[in-house]
Amino acid sequence: MTSPRNNQNIPHLLYLLTVPVASLLLYFHTKLPAVGLIDSGELAAGCYLLNILHPTGYPLYTILGRLFSLLPFSSVVHRLTYLSICCSSAGIIFFLLICLREKITPVVAIVVASLLAISPPLWNVSTDVEIYSLTFLLSFLLWFLAENVENTPYLLALSYFAGLTLTNHLTGLWTVAGIITTIFLSRHRKIIRLLTPLLLLFILGLSPYLFLILRARTQPLLAWGNPVNFEQFWWHISGRQYRVWMFASSLGAVTHNAGRGLTLIAQTFGYILIPIVFYGIIILFKKKRPLATGLTITVTLCFLYAVNYGIPDIAAYYLPAIAALSIFASAGLDALFHHFGKICHIVCVIPIAMLLTNYPVQNQNQNWVAYDQAVNTLESADTGAIIITDWWDVYAPSFYLQEIEKIRTDICIIDKELVRRSWYFNYLEKKYPWLISNSQHEVDEFLFHLRRFEHGQPYDPSAIQASYIKLLRSFLVNNPGRSTYITFPATSSPDAQQLVKGFYVLPQGILFRLQDDSLLPEFDYHRLRVRIPRYGLNERTRLNLARYQIFVQERLRLLENNSRYDEAHALKEWYRQQFVNFL
Repeated sequence: MTSPRNNQNIPHLLYLLTVPVASLLLYFHTKLPAVGLIDSGELAAGCYLLNILHPTGYPLYTILGRLFSLLPFSSVVHRLTYLSICCSSAGIIFFLLICLREKITPVVAIVVASLLAISPPLWNVSTDVEIYSLTFLLSFLLWFLAENVENTPYLLALSYFAGLTLTNHLTGLWTVAGIITTIFLSRHRKIIRLLTPLLLLFILGLSPYLFLILRARTQPLLAWGNPVNFEQFWWHISGRQYRVWMFASSLGAVTHNAGRGLTLIAQTFGYILIPIVFYGIIILFKKKRPLATGLTITVTLCFLYAVNYGIPDIAAYYLPAIAALSIFASAGLDALFHHFGKICHIVCVIPIAMLLTNYPVQNQNQNWVAYDQAVNTLESADTGAIIITDWWDVYAPSFYLQEIEKIRTDICIIDKELVRRSWYFNYLEKKYPWLISNSQHEVDEFLFHLRRFEHGQPYDPSAIQASYIKLLRSFLVNNPGRSTYITFPATSSPDAQQLVKGFYVLPQGILFRLQDDSLLPEFDYHRLRVRIPRYGLNERTRLNLARYQIFVQERLRLLENNSRYDEAHALKEWYRQQFVNFL
C-alpha cells in the first residue's frame, strides 16, 4: 500500500517530468531538418572539426558539441541540435527544482515552466545549432545552487559553475553578477571563510578557455581570431571584433531596441502575467531580499546590454533576464494562488494560448531555406569556380555543406568581410594555397597595412581600403582558368562598385558572374530547388527568400533585351512554381 507521504510526492514528480519531457518532444518535432541560417553552419562544422569559433570562442560549447557530434546516428547538424534540445529541457528542470526548493504550488510551476519552454527566445534556439540554450541551462543551474548555499558543497559547486558559465557566452556574466550579489548579501561571512577554495574553483571553471590557445596552436582548419598568444586570445574572448556594435547606437535606436525587448519579455509571460512578475518582485523583496536583489541586477544588466547592442539576432541575449524574471513570476503567481485559491487556475489556459500563437512562427521542421540557398549558390557556379560573398547566411551554411557533407568541394568560396581580418588568411592558405600563391604580392601588401591597424600602430585608412580592393580583384583576375562570381549586386556598396569595375556582371542562378564580355550564359534554373516552409517564416527567413527575386528580375531583363523569350518564359514559370507559397 502506498503511504500518504509517497502520495504527496507524486504531483512533485509529475510536474518535474511533464514539462521538460513535453518541451523536449516539442523541440524535437519542430527542429530544423538541415543546417540553419546565421551561425548554425559555422557552429556545427566548428564543433565537429574542433575549430575555433567566432568571438568569444565558446570553448565549453565547442567541447560539449564535439561530444554530441560523435553520436552514431543522424547528421552532424542534427546531433548539435540535440545538444540545444537537451540543454533547454534541462534548464527547465532546474527551474522546477528551484520551485520545489521555494515550495511553489505545482500548478504555478507548471504554468511558468510551460511559458518558458514555448517562449520565442528559447524555442527559437532550441530547434537549431546555437549556443544560447547552454547559457539558459547554466543560468538556472546557478540560481538553483545559489538557493542551496547553506550547504558548503553547493557553495563550492556554485563557484566552479560560475566560472564555467563565463566560458560559453558573455551574457552569462549578468547571471554571475546577480549570483555574486545574492551570495554576498546572504552569506558574506561564509564567503570570506572559504574565499581561497572559492577563488580556486572559479578559476578552474574558467579553464576551458585554455582550449582556445592549445587548439589554435595545432592549426585547425578555421581558427577564428587565431588566439595563439595572450594578445590575440584577449581580443577574441573580449569580443573586440564586435565592439563596433556595442553601445554605439543612437538614442532612437536604443529606444526602439528597448521597445522590442519589452515586447519580447511580455510575449514570454503571456502579456497578462507581466503585472504578476512585478508583484513577484515585491513579494521576493519582502521574503528574500538578497535573492530579489541579485535577480534584479541580472535583469537590469542583461536588458541594458541587449538594447545597446546593434545586431539583428538579439532575442536570445534576453534569456538570462527571462530566466530571472521567471523566478519572480513564480513567486508572484504563487502568492495569488494562496490568496485567491482555485479561481487562479484560469491562468492555465495562458500557456495553451501562447503555444497556439507561437507555433506557426517557431515550427521550423519544414524550413530548408538555409540548406537550399547554400546548395543553390554552389550549383549556380561552374566547376572550380571562385565565389566572393558578403552574405553570412550563404557563407556559413556553405562552409558546413562543403566541409561536413562534402557538397561541391571544388568551389572556392571567400567571405569578403572576413578578408578584413588577418587570421582569415591562415584558413585561405590551408584551404586554397593556389589562391594565396597567385595573389601573394597583393596579400603581403594588404596585411602590411592591416596589421598596423590591428595592433594600434599609425596607419593610412585609404591605403588599407585600396590594398583591400586590389587584393579582392586579384582573386578574380589572377586565376584565369576559373570562372568568378559574387553574391551581391554591383551597385550594392562602394566596395562592390570598385570590385567589379571593368567586368560585365551577369546573373547566373543565384550568383552574379563576372565576365569580360556581355554574353549572358545559359542556365537551367530547374537545377535549383527552393522549398518554402508553411511555418517558420520569420523576418530573417523572408529576407533570404527575397534574394532570389533580385537575380531572377535582373536575368529576365537581360533575356528580354536580347530577345531570348523562350528562356525568359521558362524562368518565369520556374519562379512561379517555386515561390507559389511566398509571393
